[in-house]
Amino acid sequence: MDRLPATYHVLRDILGNRVEPYESVRLVETYRRYWKPQRVKTLLLAESHVFTSHADRAIALPWIPELPAYPTDYAKFVYCLGYGERQLTGDPAHPRRDGTPQFWKIFFSCVNEVCSNEDFRPVQAITSYRRRLSNKIRLLQQLQSHGIWLVDTSIVALYDGGKKPTSKLMHDAIIASWDGYISHVIRDCAPEHVIVIGKGVARSIGANLKELVGDRYSVIPQPNAHLAAHEHLSNYRRYYQICSGSR
Repeated sequence: MDRLPATYHVLRDILGNRVEPYESVRLVETYRRYWKPQRVKTLLLAESHVFTSHADRAIALPWIPELPAYPTDYAKFVYCLGYGERQLTGDPAHPRRDGTPQFWKIFFSCVNEVCSNEDFRPVQAITSYRRRLSNKIRLLQQLQSHGIWLVDTSIVALYDGGKKPTSKLMHDAIIASWDGYISHVIRDCAPEHVIVIGKGVARSIGANLKELVGDRYSVIPQPNAHLAAHEHLSNYRRYYQICSGSR
């Protein structure tokens, strides 16, 4: 993470006073590194996590016996088990609405061949809290053992309460993150294949990514894209095809 502070300073100059606190950026990267596989086979390249304030980080997660040395500060990031799980923190300050259930569907699809939306039940709210949390932990462990790792193109959050910077600022932030940090992360882990989540991400860094990995990447629309249900299901199936090597 040696390059993280210098890259953050560049992003602070680009985004100004709307930039996320550095402590939050470092916490998110700590969560990401916790789940990094020993050998990265498939890298999921998304856009960014969600803005995590100083107050957010003050929300504490309990010690989880199955996860030694797991961070205990809350972050609005899918690798943080408290994000979307109010019962885990039990803190009145926990945001009323949080979590990214679509990314849990992506995670699930990477190691499970789904046939319908019913297949996602193990990680959805319809499943009881304790069983759901256990399922999520097991799923993250499966991803890690299968060499599947999530990386964001921007090291800082680009979304804060549904608000986002102008298209130019977003592009500039993504390019600064790429040049200063993310390209080095991808080069160092040398994935066999990269799945770019979102056509906007692909437009921003597609040419740069091609220089790193050649044709060993695919682009799948974001899970919140305006698509028909059967199209989303088809996209989820693509994750399994790529991650299982049957692409």
